[in-house]
Amino acid sequence: MIVGDDVGTVRRDIGACARALGEESTPRETIRTASGLGLRHVEFASPFAISPALDPTAFRALADYGRSLGVRLSCALGMVSAGHAERTTRFREAGRGDLVAGLSKALTAIGELDTDYVQVVVGMLDDRYDASVVWPEQLDATAQLYRNLSPVLTDLGLKLAVKTHEEITSHEILQLIDAVGSDHLAVGLDPVNLPVRGEDPELATARLAPHVARIHYDDAWITFTGRGLARRLCPGGQGDIDWGAIFRILDGAGSSAPVLVDLHRGEFEMPVCDERWLLQNSDVSLRELSILSSRARPDRPPVMATAPRLRAALSELATMTRGTAA
Repeated sequence: MIVGDDVGTVRRDIGACARALGEESTPRETIRTASGLGLRHVEFASPFAISPALDPTAFRALADYGRSLGVRLSCALGMVSAGHAERTTRFREAGRGDLVAGLSKALTAIGELDTDYVQVVVGMLDDRYDASVVWPEQLDATAQLYRNLSPVLTDLGLKLAVKTHEEITSHEILQLIDAVGSDHLAVGLDPVNLPVRGEDPELATARLAPHVARIHYDDAWITFTGRGLARRLCPGGQGDIDWGAIFRILDGAGSSAPVLVDLHRGEFEMPVCDERWLLQNSDVSLRELSILSSRARPDRPPVMATAPRLRAALSELATMTRGTAA
């Protein structure tokens, strides 16, 4: 599908994260579902979902199956940072105790999908406030881990795409790119997460636009609570994420990154009325908080059901494309 004139002229594949198409589905079932919806891209959440043994032949066979149905494949590494070893146990096991070796094995298998970017998530919201390992030290250690992966990334022609997740700001992602190098690191832009860090999705997109390799589509309301603001998930087209503006910014930067429907599940509050929170989040600007506040509405329950959100997302994307899906 092609993003239409109302949001730009850059051609983009429209796809989905595998979870949005059925959490209990096998990889081939997911690909068939995507093909039936007219989608051209599926991203799997973990290489272990494709092959627990990280067998390259399984990845190659799945890529061939996807191509036979007109669906490109990619695969994320999941949550990969140096701060929490318990989250990378399977990679360490795959590397016989060596995390870099295990991640390299996974990247080699993912390379068989004929993809160019591999998404990573740095952590979780609680990591930012972990007193045992302060957040800047976690980021420094993660940058070193990613640098240690540079040789295999170069050999495979891959880049890591760091997702704009709830624990990390756009400024911190740019610092990671500076520390590791833009030849090895890019951005997985997920605008619905940006307000959780007190960031305006459009201004943050403008900061990150030259590096964006993946675009995650979802929507949310920004609401007022007794402690400040909150992100409440909702069907596409009903929320406060201005996707038309975001696509125009990306088009202006020349980004042709694919768009992946990604149905989030986490509910987060931004206690902007709490001085301690503001002191802990020094990247938050008054300008961006004022923009978020101007869009906020009375608090309301989120819409979490997958089916209506998937239908709405595909329908909303169809209004911005000249394609036929949804």
